[in-house]
Amino acid sequence: MSSSAFSEVMSEVLDAHRKLLASDDLGEAVPEVLAKVGGAARVDRSYIFETHPDPDGTMRASQRFEWVAEGVEPELDNPVLQNIPLRAAGYSRWLDEFSAYRPIYGNIEEFPASEQPTLAAQGIQSLLILPIFASSELWGFVGFDDCIRKRDWTAAELDLLFALTITLGQVFARDRSSIADTATTACLSLVASMLSMHGATLTETTPESLSERTRARLGTAVAVHRVLSSHDVAEHGNRVNLATLFAALQPQFDAIRGCKDPEAVYERRTELEIVPVMLGVEPAIDLTMMVTEVLAVLAEGCLDIDAATKPLSIRLSEHNGHGELEILAGDAADLPVPSDHVTDGPAFFMLRHLLQRLHATQHHGGRSAAGDTAGEGASAGAGDASGGRLFHVSFPL
Repeated sequence: MSSSAFSEVMSEVLDAHRKLLASDDLGEAVPEVLAKVGGAARVDRSYIFETHPDPDGTMRASQRFEWVAEGVEPELDNPVLQNIPLRAAGYSRWLDEFSAYRPIYGNIEEFPASEQPTLAAQGIQSLLILPIFASSELWGFVGFDDCIRKRDWTAAELDLLFALTITLGQVFARDRSSIADTATTACLSLVASMLSMHGATLTETTPESLSERTRARLGTAVAVHRVLSSHDVAEHGNRVNLATLFAALQPQFDAIRGCKDPEAVYERRTELEIVPVMLGVEPAIDLTMMVTEVLAVLAEGCLDIDAATKPLSIRLSEHNGHGELEILAGDAADLPVPSDHVTDGPAFFMLRHLLQRLHATQHHGGRSAAGDTAGEGASAGAGDASGGRLFHVSFPL
């Protein structure tokens, strides 16, 4: 998928998020969303199945919604696609992958033999299936079929469409949404509103840069939802262990730090020093988005490769009822980019919003600003006397 096509799908996914949350008629809104997202992704068919267990525990799946491109045979009225006993029909692998919050995707000729007959009968060459969860329970799945060509889905595309499943889970099961579902959905709403605001106000920021920043934000939101859905946060008073959360997100943080310059492709590592502090789900998500924003700004620079390949440290400690979040380079001389270029327009608005939500104080050198990143103080990297400190905030626990 080209960068322009990716941006188009991203726009449709975020529009779908707004539309679905505002709709009181999912029977009308969902097919429209499938058409918009499926059309932007250039697939031939998109659909949603609901899973439902029999009294004896047999997990079945039935198709509820579908969109097809022109010239593609619809399958919504196909009786074969109703009340499918998934394990007996040869789809045990799907349920096992779904339970681990993983998608099913690829060219069907490479799928297990037990899965191929029903898929081939629908003319499918390649597909992507993503599970939909509500309150940590499987609700169903959304699928995207290619019937004319084969396709290789990238990790970024999977994250983007996983974001759609979070919204779908929220609207399909509003009456049993968990705090994790609600908080992650709110995070997606923030990402969507920031993209709209950035596009309208930051005229000097390129669409490509906005797309890349939104991609990083969505990737973190999806990764957080995956972690929270696999842990019973309600059992801990809707609080999450920050050490566990950040450890699970380390691959996402490393991916964000990767240099985006095609002529200087290399990986950048992050190291974690996180104390096992328990924090509410919503502020925990805000912290991960804050780290995402700073790392994304650093990745924009792609300067000084020797220094940039050294790890950054993400440090979280506890002092007198307050948390301290710091992002540090090993030494002031090792700053990946000049300190006066670390914050950009998108980061300014996002960090200001997050600081206010967290009731946090950002420290700039010897100064601090409570819940504010105004002016030059907004720099998420004014390397201070603390030896390569790029970003430092404190917040109440």
